[in-house]
Amino acid sequence: MTTLAQRTHDPRSRLRDTLVSRVDIAHKVAAVTSLDRQGLDAWVAEALAATVEHACRNSPFYAGSVPADVARAAVQGRPDAFEALPFTRREHLSAAYPLGMLAVPRREVIRFDESSGTGNGRPIAAFFTMADWLENNLTVAGLLSAVLDERDVAAIAVPYELAGVGQDLDRAIEILGCTIVPLGAASPSCTPDRMVDALRRSGATTLVCSGTRALFLGEIARRRGIDPRRDLAVSKILMAGEGASPAKKRRLGDQWGAVAYSMFGMTETNTLAMFCRERELHLVETRTFFEVVDPESGRRLPDGSVGELAVTTLASRAMPLLRYRTGDVCRIEAAPCRCGSPLRRLQHRGRIGDRIPVGDRWTSQLEIEDIVLSAMTTGPYYFAFDIDGDVLEIALPPSSADEATRAAIAAGARDRLGASTRFGPLDTDRFETTLRTSAKPTMRNFSAYGGGGAAGEG
Repeated sequence: MTTLAQRTHDPRSRLRDTLVSRVDIAHKVAAVTSLDRQGLDAWVAEALAATVEHACRNSPFYAGSVPADVARAAVQGRPDAFEALPFTRREHLSAAYPLGMLAVPRREVIRFDESSGTGNGRPIAAFFTMADWLENNLTVAGLLSAVLDERDVAAIAVPYELAGVGQDLDRAIEILGCTIVPLGAASPSCTPDRMVDALRRSGATTLVCSGTRALFLGEIARRRGIDPRRDLAVSKILMAGEGASPAKKRRLGDQWGAVAYSMFGMTETNTLAMFCRERELHLVETRTFFEVVDPESGRRLPDGSVGELAVTTLASRAMPLLRYRTGDVCRIEAAPCRCGSPLRRLQHRGRIGDRIPVGDRWTSQLEIEDIVLSAMTTGPYYFAFDIDGDVLEIALPPSSADEATRAAIAAGARDRLGASTRFGPLDTDRFETTLRTSAKPTMRNFSAYGGGGAAGEG
C-alpha cells in the first residue's frame, strides 16, 4: 500500500494538489445543490447506483452480506431491485466496530468519529475521506446561509470530542464568515456560568446546542440577573442533538426572544435534514437517499406516510451505508415549501425505541414534552416523568407547581393520551447536576434522572 511518505512529489506540491482538489469539490457541491427537482431526481438515481456498486465491491460488510445478483440488479436500476437490498441496522455497525465498515484504504481517511454510545450502549464508528467531509461542510454551509451570514457570532455548545457534530457545524458556519465561539459541551473548563458570560462578552447572535441545554442556559442567566431577551444578543437558536416539540420551541422563543430552528443528523451519516427560512426541516437529498418503511414489515411507504426512516448515503466513500434503519419515526412531505427549495420536508416524530405505553395507547417523550411545556409559564422549563399503567406521573419544579399549571397538564394528558395524572416535586438540584455533566442533555435525562417521586392526584 502506498503511503504519503512514499510519494515522490514534495510537500508543497502535495499542498497545491490538496487545495486544487478542494476547489473541485466546491464546484461539485455547487452544481449538485443548484439542481431543480427533475435534475435532482436524475442525479440521485445515478448516485444511488454508484453507491451500491462501491459498497458491495469495497466494503467488507456489504461484500459479504449482499448477494451478487441482488447488488447487480440494484446497480442496473431494475424495477424494485433496490428494495430487495437487505437493511443495515445499528447492531451491524456495532459488530463491525471499529474498522469493519471501512470501504477505502485507511490512508484516505481524514476523520474517525464515534457515537456517544447511546442506544445499545456500544459505540459505533464513522469514517470520512477529505471529499466526504468537505462536501458535507459545504452543503451544510449552503443550507445555513438561509439564516446566517458574516455578521453573525455563533456560540457552539455541542460536543467536539469524537462526535462530528461540533466540528462539522464549526467549519460550516466558519465558511460563511461568521465568528465562532467554541463552547463545547460539559467541559469542566467551560461551565454553564462561563458559557453565559461568553455569550455576553462575545455578543453572540446565534446559539447552537440542544433545546434542553438552551433552556438550562436561559435559566442560569436569569438566576444571575441577566435577562436573555434584554441583555444578550442571541436571536437564533439552532437545535442539534435531540428532537424538539412545538412547545419547546415556543418556550425558547419566550425565554430568549429568539427563533428556534431544528436540525437533524447522526454520527454515522452526518447531516440528514436542515431548516429553511420558513423553519421547515428539509432533507439533504444531495447527500442521502431517504425512505420511510413500515417498522414491522420493512415495506417502503409512500410520501405522507408515518414510518421508520431508512437512509442510503450518496456521497460517503469511506463508509457507505445501504438502507440504514435509523430508528426514527418520520413523515416525508413532498409538497413544495414556501421557501422555494426542491428538497422534500421531514417531520420528525421521535424514536421507535422511545415509544412509551400509556394504558392501551402509545406516546413519545416529545408528545409528553409538548403537553407539559405548553402548560408551564415560569422557568425553569424542565420536568421529570414516569408512567404507571394509564397514569402519567409528572414531577415539576416548585415554580410550576401551581394549580393552573397542573390543571392544564392534566387536561392535555386526558385529551391527548387518555391518561390521568399524578404530580410531585422535581429534585431540581439533582436534575441540574445531570444537565451540567451531560455532553448531550436531552429529554432522555428527564425520566432517568428526574428524582423527586410523585404524589397527589391531578
